[in-house]
Amino acid sequence: MTDSRAGIRRRRAATAGAAALLVVLGGMATSGCAASPRADEPPQRAKLTFQDELTTSYLRHFTESELEEMPGDYSEPFYVNLAASRVSPGTGQVSTRNIKVTVDTTATKSVTFDTRKREQVCKGVRGLVTCTPKNLKSGDSANVWLFDMRVRRNAEDGPAGPMKITVTGDNTPTIHRTIQLVVGAAELAVREGEGLADVAPGSEVKARPAFGNRGKSGLDDDLSVVVDVKGQATLRRQFSNCRYDKADAPTKAVCTFPRPLPAGAAYETDQSFTATVAETGRQGAITYTVYPAPNTPSSAQLPDSAPRGTGAPLGFRPVDGGLFTTFGRESAHSAVQFLTTRTRDLQVNGFALRGQVGQTNDISVKDLDGYYEGGVFLTLPEGVSLAWHPTGEGHEELYCGYVDEKNRKVLCPAPLIDPPTLRFRIDKRVEGARGTVSVQPDPEHPDPDLTNNTAPITVEYVD
Repeated sequence: MTDSRAGIRRRRAATAGAAALLVVLGGMATSGCAASPRADEPPQRAKLTFQDELTTSYLRHFTESELEEMPGDYSEPFYVNLAASRVSPGTGQVSTRNIKVTVDTTATKSVTFDTRKREQVCKGVRGLVTCTPKNLKSGDSANVWLFDMRVRRNAEDGPAGPMKITVTGDNTPTIHRTIQLVVGAAELAVREGEGLADVAPGSEVKARPAFGNRGKSGLDDDLSVVVDVKGQATLRRQFSNCRYDKADAPTKAVCTFPRPLPAGAAYETDQSFTATVAETGRQGAITYTVYPAPNTPSSAQLPDSAPRGTGAPLGFRPVDGGLFTTFGRESAHSAVQFLTTRTRDLQVNGFALRGQVGQTNDISVKDLDGYYEGGVFLTLPEGVSLAWHPTGEGHEELYCGYVDEKNRKVLCPAPLIDPPTLRFRIDKRVEGARGTVSVQPDPEHPDPDLTNNTAPITVEYVD
């Protein structure tokens, strides 16, 4: 099994794994009205924050012949991602008033700015670009397209100076951000991900990050390599030039390397990262992401005080990067995923059906392991029945259905994208009522432990 993920990161986002077959209760939505502020309370105030964590913007630099082949002038959009919130915790929503974004470009060179896009009502005068985007309510965010940037034809690769950004509002504190412009963009690439099956629990899995620059411009900034372990495994704390999130059984490492990445160059680490799989581990992955160090997101960083590795420093060695997969300018991501032999040990956990007599509720029957592809079989407790739910094709949501209504036998089908939903009704109170949840072994892959294939379903009555 192989799996690789790609993303051209103009703005970051971000995904998750899991661990065992589990049935979890879906919450019930409630609504209410926010209290009105008292007349003697101070006026509510909002605040704005930058959601964009980039500190350096790398601009593509095309040759004269490349520009001549383009149907029009190439330019790159510049966004500011703003989020609004309350200054202090409280109830109710507050809105920003009269947001103004000012960008000082007077210290830049080799770049022109096009403010003809009128969506944000932007004006440029003597190197100052002023925009007035729409107001935001607390809890909302907006990716505001301010202007386009274009590298001048006679520009040379290298630093092009800072842009200073100031955001103000009538009822918001002023915030600042400085973005360094660089002419010339590397095109980061990494080795394609791989998948390992039938890994022995308690053994080790290794990953050797490999990356290169498929672009025409070199990257002169430091490099940052962030390694994360997902699932049932932990990292060995190996390398003295890497920081780890914990001294014992870490799951994350951040390594920064003061070296350039020339155009056409490709490297791999001279040693592998090692993850130890838990004795009960079923699945997991070692992921790694390569960033230009200035653009490593704060969520991926670790403080300088974080524990260091105990072994020799991690280094690089040249490799052939011709088969690397290209991802983009601001990051490149790959992974080694693994499944252990315990994935053949199908498991279920017991759960409770909770509610009032006469009430209908939903439960999400969720396979958190991400591997089991079969159906889940239920015997409903006495006094509980399935409630009405859509049937047949054409519905985005899957529902559990009867296979033997008389005996309260139910099948929750194998998930497609989202897990199936059990919509149940508590018809009457039956003290001590119990049902079961179970999975059936795959005849082609014998289950090594049948004792955990069935678990109880109980009922919790709410008065």
